[in-house]
Amino acid sequence: MNKQKPKILFYIHHHGKGHLSRVQLLIPIIEKFAHVSLIIAQDDFLPAVKCALPERKIVTLPSKWSSSDVGKKRTFDTAFEGVPLSAQSTLRASFFVNHLQKEAYDGFISDVSAELTIYARGAGIPVLMQRHSGDISIDPTQVFAYQCANALYAPYPRQLEADDYAFFNKTYFLGSLVTSKNNSAHHYNGISIVHSDHEVINAICEALLPIELPITAIGSERSNLHHLDKITYYEQVSDITHSANTDIIFCSGGNNTLCELLAAGKKLIVIPEPRPYEEQTAKAIKLSDINAAVHLPKAELANGENIIKALKASNDIKTDTINDMFDTSSSSQWEQSFENLIREHFL
Repeated sequence: MNKQKPKILFYIHHHGKGHLSRVQLLIPIIEKFAHVSLIIAQDDFLPAVKCALPERKIVTLPSKWSSSDVGKKRTFDTAFEGVPLSAQSTLRASFFVNHLQKEAYDGFISDVSAELTIYARGAGIPVLMQRHSGDISIDPTQVFAYQCANALYAPYPRQLEADDYAFFNKTYFLGSLVTSKNNSAHHYNGISIVHSDHEVINAICEALLPIELPITAIGSERSNLHHLDKITYYEQVSDITHSANTDIIFCSGGNNTLCELLAAGKKLIVIPEPRPYEEQTAKAIKLSDINAAVHLPKAELANGENIIKALKASNDIKTDTINDMFDTSSSSQWEQSFENLIREHFL
C-alpha cells in the first residue's frame, strides 16, 4: 500500500514582492512529496497569491488588529508586542490552531512570521521558518521563534550572513534562488538604478548626468522622478538583469534584488531601504566587508561627491568573490538544498 503524502501548511508573508516570488519557486519542490495548502494574513493579498499559485487551497487568517490598534508603531524589542491584548488576537490564535488540528497537518513553513512559528510549534507541529537577515537579538519574539523552529532556511548564501548570527547551527543557507545565471555578453556603458525610492534615483541622476553618464532607472513611480527626458526609465520589468544591463548598478538591499544581480555578475552600489532589524543594511555592510559591493547609506546622497566616490570605489569590487559566492555550475543547487530540508524534517 502506498504511503499517504504528508500535508504541509505554508504561510506567505505579504510585505514586498520577494516573498511571493520565492514561494513560487519553493512550493513545486514541496509538492513532489507533500500536499501543500497556503495561509495568508491579508484579504487584499489573495488575488496576487491566486494568480501566482493557482489551484491551491488558500486560507486567510482573521486580523489581529482592532480599529484602534491599526497603525500603531512597532518597536520590535518587546515580547509579542506585535500581538495586541484583544479579542481579535484571541480569535486569530484560536482560528490558526483549530485549522492545524482540523486539517491534521504534518508540518508548517513560516515565511518570517515569529507569531505563527510559536503558535504552530506550541501546537505540536514541526516548523521550518525563513530567516531574514538583520539583527534580531534585541527582539525576544524573534529569538524565541528561532529557538522554537525545528530549522531555519535562508534564501541567500552563507557569506551574506552576519558573523555574530547566533543560529548558524540550525540554518540552511539555500544560496541564490535564481533559476538561471545571466551570462549575456551584452553589457552597456553607463549605470543602472534599481530602487523604489524616488529621492535616491533623483539624487544619483543629479550627480551623474553632468558627467554625461547614460542612466537607466527601474522601480519608482514616474510622477516623482526628475530628468525623465535624460534617462531610460522603466516603472516595472519582468527581468531585472535584462533591463539593468550595465556592469555597475545602484540598488536597494532587498534579498531577491541582490541575489539576482550578484548572480549575474554585476558590481553593486547598495543603498539600503529602512526595514525592521535593518536587514537590508546588514546585507550591504556584509557585502562591503568582503569587498563584494559598495555600501552607500541614503544619508550620504545629499553630497553628490559621495555618489561619485562610490562609483569609483565599485572598480575595486572583487569579482572573484562574487563568482565564488554565486557559483551556479549546478543550477539546481538551491532546489536540492531545500528538498533535503523538507525530507529531513517532514518526511
